[in-house]
Amino acid sequence: MTNQALQENYAMNEFTLEEAVSLIYRLAMLKKNVDKAGKSPDITQVGHICGVLTMNDQIEVVIKFHDELRQFTKEEFDAEVKLQN
Repeated sequence: MTNQALQENYAMNEFTLEEAVSLIYRLAMLKKNVDKAGKSPDITQVGHICGVLTMNDQIEVVIKFHDELRQFTKEEFDAEVKLQN
């Protein structure tokens, strides 16, 4: 693989600034807490995306849940978070 192809592949697994900012104020839940039966979620399980930060040259989103504040890289976000409608 060429250096440019490696950079493009690496970048696909990271948030762009525009992508991360577009998620602000969206509601989200951890996938492990999503009820498969289609019931309304418990309000304490729903968080909102409240910020964007850069750690180690990587853009991350910050989600405020009822009892905690968590930050996610794009890879973690895709694996662990489900956006609400």
